[in-house]
Amino acid sequence: MPQEEISPEKQLAREVGGIIAIRRKAKGLTQAQLAEHMEIEKETVSRIETGHIAPTLARLAQIAKLLDCEISDLLKISTPDVSDHALALMNRMESLSESQQTILLDLFGKVALAMGKLSAKDRKVVEKFLGDVL
Repeated sequence: MPQEEISPEKQLAREVGGIIAIRRKAKGLTQAQLAEHMEIEKETVSRIETGHIAPTLARLAQIAKLLDCEISDLLKISTPDVSDHALALMNRMESLSESQQTILLDLFGKVALAMGKLSAKDRKVVEKFLGDVL
């Protein structure tokens, strides 16, 4: 069966929705929480994030405000950058003590250093293992 071709508009909606999902998670919000703040159904947030519906400009402005970013940040079609990952990590570590945060940062640094020394093949094995374990 031939794969259905996706229109440029649908592809853009998917990409923007993906960015919204990444930023929502980095902010530590669930779809239900974002929906509540927006006074819409959780299913609507889900459909926006999956690209089934495209948000209006007014809705994008509302989402950007709730996620503490600019509308243009939601339209940057690229992979998440380091600052997105750092924000997600910071939000997850916020409730930990300073000593716990220090331990985790040291651990992340050592893991990153070790991963950088691995061959591409070995790195994939370790990534799979960590993905399965975590």
